[in-house]
Amino acid sequence: MGLFGMNITKIQNNGYGAKVGAMMGVRADYVLPKAHGTYITAGIDWSMKGGKTSVLYDNNNIEAKGSLKYALHYIEVPVRVGFRYNLSEDLGFYGELGPYFSVGIGGRHKCSIDADGDAARELEDEQSFKAFKNYGYPIPSFQRWDAGIGFRIGAEYNQRYNLLIGADWGLADIFRGSLRDEYFNQTGVRLPKPRNFNFSFTLGYRF
Repeated sequence: MGLFGMNITKIQNNGYGAKVGAMMGVRADYVLPKAHGTYITAGIDWSMKGGKTSVLYDNNNIEAKGSLKYALHYIEVPVRVGFRYNLSEDLGFYGELGPYFSVGIGGRHKCSIDADGDAARELEDEQSFKAFKNYGYPIPSFQRWDAGIGFRIGAEYNQRYNLLIGADWGLADIFRGSLRDEYFNQTGVRLPKPRNFNFSFTLGYRF
């Protein structure tokens, strides 16, 4: 089955709000024999996650509002156990639950400032960087590996067309350990442990 959909994502425990992204992927199902509608499904996805927050800048002769956005691009492998119930020959409903494993393949931390002039553009450039690269203190950077658990509920029409709604809770601390240690050595403050959260709406077509 091919999938395409929309993510509403958030970096938990770090004061960030939700951000909209996209996802696409493929799935393969294996129906367990004599298991009354139970099956195992696995696949591979490209998924955009991240978050955003508002900030107030007061440096470089700038006093202006701005925003920070993280766009984190992952390749994910979900593995789930599902159960399907056919209401009729053309309409079926199903639910799935299980873990996912992912690796970050790209992404950016982007700064946008509500001000004009060279100073504002220079500050935007200073605060924009690759999200998974290890720059060191004080720039926050993310580790590439993530894992968590998620669920999906869906409906299938005519054994082809699918509509799915689901959520994933990341269980891994996505900050780099080196950043956390260096930040503590410099400031005496322990950074929070941010985790990914994702809510998704997906359309699927079964080949």
